Amino acid sequence: MTSEEADNETVVRQVFDDLPFPAYRWQLIAQATVYGADSVTMAKLHRLPPRRYADPEEVAATILATRYARPRPRRYRPVVIPMNVKHRPLVVAVAVPD
Repeated sequence: MTSEEADNETVVRQVFDDLPFPAYRWQLIAQATVYGADSVTMAKLHRLPPRRYADPEEVAATILATRYARPRPRRYRPVVIPMNVKHRPLVVAVAVPD
């Protein structure tokens, strides 16, 4: 076992100690965020394929398998603002004290 494998196993055991498995990737990322994981660990988790993981050992093995993979780019949808919609003025009723 190399030092990188040992470091991954240690981090995975610390962060996911109380997480019930099987767990999805989003649950791993949420747990690491709550735990306060550093940016290197978060980058490793974002590189994981989006699927369900059976146990912490599988997470550590997948982290090693994807260590040189780049995270998938997020796809954003452009916000479409309709320009030809008639807007009604905002009318607010104000109560005047007597």
